[in-house]
Amino acid sequence: MSLQYDEIAAHYREVDRVVGPYRENVEIPSLLHALGRVDGASVLDLGCGGGPFTRALRRQGAADVLGVDASAAMIELARRTEQQEQLGVRYEVHDIVGLPVLGAFDIVTAALVLHYADSRSTLARMCRSAYVNLAPHGRLLAIVGNPRLQPQVSQPNGFVLNRPDRLRDGDPFTISIPTTPPTSLAVHYWSCAAYEDVLKDCGFTDVSWEPMTGLPMDTEPVGLVLSARRPGADGSSRGKTE
Repeated sequence: MSLQYDEIAAHYREVDRVVGPYRENVEIPSLLHALGRVDGASVLDLGCGGGPFTRALRRQGAADVLGVDASAAMIELARRTEQQEQLGVRYEVHDIVGLPVLGAFDIVTAALVLHYADSRSTLARMCRSAYVNLAPHGRLLAIVGNPRLQPQVSQPNGFVLNRPDRLRDGDPFTISIPTTPPTSLAVHYWSCAAYEDVLKDCGFTDVSWEPMTGLPMDTEPVGLVLSARRPGADGSSRGKTE
């Protein structure tokens, strides 16, 4: 995953030109709506890329925001943006598969990153990385690929999914982004049930799907917002970001 994003970093502006409007008008508002108030919260953003979600969370009032990504080139882009517009966001290079404990965060976000898991065990390791970096009662918000999308047609953000109609969990496919030249991403298919089961196996509770905002009625979103919570020591799940 880091190699393909190192390559994307070289023409990031072109990729951002295509995906940026959908991200800014649909994905970021949907994530923030699902989170509610984040004033004073600590946030870990997994697979932060160039940092659009980390910056949005900091602007929304989060007190301490750390973005991590396996791609050193993407982290360099994020740091460069931070230098140009200093918000106090930190960035570090880390692979979220087997991520060490970096803190006890109130919120962990993972926007369009879990679909890079190439096996159920890898998906579980990614989710476990989120779990161990959450404080008790902390919340995970992930944007995951929508398994209901139709292949071979342009999606609302310009993506085209190059895959057969029927896939099993973990099957690989590619996403085409209409840049010049075209950009291709290698990802994996995961059903909603697979995400739910893996999160529960990792110890998460309150696993649920949040509504997407900013789309016309009857339009399938490119990604879905998945919410889960790390329970407290007593098994309770109520948290400060509700």
